[in-house]
Amino acid sequence: MADLSALLGSTAPVDVIVGIPSFNNGATIAHVAKTAVRGIADYFPDRRGLILNSDGGSPDQTPRAAVDAALRARDDLEASARDRIAVSSVRYRGPSGKGSAFREIFEAAGKLGASAVVVLDADLRSVAPEWIGRLAGPIVSGEVDFVAPLYRRHKFDGTITNAIVYPLTDAVFGGGIRQPIGGDFGVSGRLAGLYASKDVWDTDVARFGIDLWMTTTALAEGFRVAQTHLGAKVHDPKDPGQHLAAMLVQVVGTAFALLETYADVWTMRVLADRAPTFGQAEPVTLDPVLVDVARMEEQFRFGVQTLDRIYGLCLPSKVWADLRASAAGDAGISDTLWAQIIIHFAIAFHRRSLARDQLVSSLTPLYLGRTATFIRRNADRSDDEAEADVQALARVFADVVRELHRLWKEES
Repeated sequence: MADLSALLGSTAPVDVIVGIPSFNNGATIAHVAKTAVRGIADYFPDRRGLILNSDGGSPDQTPRAAVDAALRARDDLEASARDRIAVSSVRYRGPSGKGSAFREIFEAAGKLGASAVVVLDADLRSVAPEWIGRLAGPIVSGEVDFVAPLYRRHKFDGTITNAIVYPLTDAVFGGGIRQPIGGDFGVSGRLAGLYASKDVWDTDVARFGIDLWMTTTALAEGFRVAQTHLGAKVHDPKDPGQHLAAMLVQVVGTAFALLETYADVWTMRVLADRAPTFGQAEPVTLDPVLVDVARMEEQFRFGVQTLDRIYGLCLPSKVWADLRASAAGDAGISDTLWAQIIIHFAIAFHRRSLARDQLVSSLTPLYLGRTATFIRRNADRSDDEAEADVQALARVFADVVRELHRLWKEES
């Protein structure tokens, strides 16, 4: 496994890079790597390509698995196609995490003159060659600079995205990117160069929130964005009541930090144009997501009882009173109350009302309460009906965000 400088010295210029960040993904990365080869061969027959694994020093031989699988897939191609596709693995530098892996990929794109970069998670089971075409095609053709994934997901999957990240990002920055932390993206060489130049790679934003940072940066800095249908993303669904607390802190902390980074954009009410959507949604069979609603509600009520000092500090009296009433009753957390909670937590984060990690962590019981409300409300509804409920929440955020603008200006 080479370092980046060795790769750049031995690789000819390329047009399309498929980057695969990894750490201990030896059991799954082979499928992703060989699919990437087929995707470049099938959808970009006149372009030079590179399959680039950016690894964090995996002890399980992940880089070998990636390179061997890609080389075998390349050997199955016709000679003309084999000559067009290079395969390599580099060990990334910097803090452990997906962000450091992306940095190597983006820097390689700039040095090798790539017009498009696709990044794929190393543990994908549902990736198909057409994903490469769908994520990179609109970029190679010059239509857009950034393509986000649009997956078909179970109605109870992606709860952090549905409840916070999507409605907040859309209300503040525009664009309508439905899955801003999807994990698999297409990026133009120009945008990849901007990413590589940013001074974030040693920060928690790059370590824990790289996907959201990429999406928000593209929106806030005026790049042309789009999203594309990819079908189902097969992964291991998680019960939001048991597995997502750490992710919540990381992602929401990143979202709040990005409000500060781009305050000069969104406080001027500069919203990105609505992103076009490429492709068609295809019917898929989705794995069930098993949830323990009663446990989530119990954690919500316990949090309201034990974290009252923090909530009283972060929330205005009316919102705090409505939250206590929701914990005491059975109606759950309404759309309007939830949007107000997120807006006021964002302001408390900006004010540094208390330690930021502690602040965002204290949001976890409230997130569980809101998720329980959503699950109970949509238990007997179809996935499409539940999606309409998510869109209704986004419209509420778009209204409540006016309060964020007012409070932020008061702090300035």
